[in-house]
Amino acid sequence: MAIRRILDIEIPADLAILRANCTPVAMDKPTLEILAADMIETMDAVDGVGLAAPQVGITQRLVVIRIPGHHEKRSDGNVVEIEPEQLYVMLDPVITQHGEGTITGSEGCLSLPGRYAPIKRFNWVTCEYRDIKGRNLRLRRATGLLARAVQHEIDHLNGVLFIDHVTDPSSIEDMRDTRR
Repeated sequence: MAIRRILDIEIPADLAILRANCTPVAMDKPTLEILAADMIETMDAVDGVGLAAPQVGITQRLVVIRIPGHHEKRSDGNVVEIEPEQLYVMLDPVITQHGEGTITGSEGCLSLPGRYAPIKRFNWVTCEYRDIKGRNLRLRRATGLLARAVQHEIDHLNGVLFIDHVTDPSSIEDMRDTRR
């Protein structure tokens, strides 16, 4: 496994790749497994929730998403897992259904580090995709952070960046100086 360079929106050559409409995944299984492992390691190294293949320079329809688990400390001092961590490797994901309602939440992007903005997303989505083993799967009515991450990462596969959803440019927060 290796940590790969994450493309930056502010570098013109990187932006051209990030704006590309990605093609279906077309690589052999060993290459795909290495890429997925590298993407997970890269995402984890920068505490990301999701990463799309074009963000590491590969214009194929592959995303990885890791939703952290939830733990609770009990009165006896024991820590109990309430919800397990969820890790998804999605090949050729497509949103097939979505809620009529929307939720606005703060979003950032690993390709524009340190900048955040309120982004409106569907309140739930259903997504069909293949996993790394080639099985056809459906993520049914995902909500919360998972729904937001799925929509954000699939946008990347279509050359859409979170800043494209910003309605008021003055709402973009620049947190680069406070991340240390």
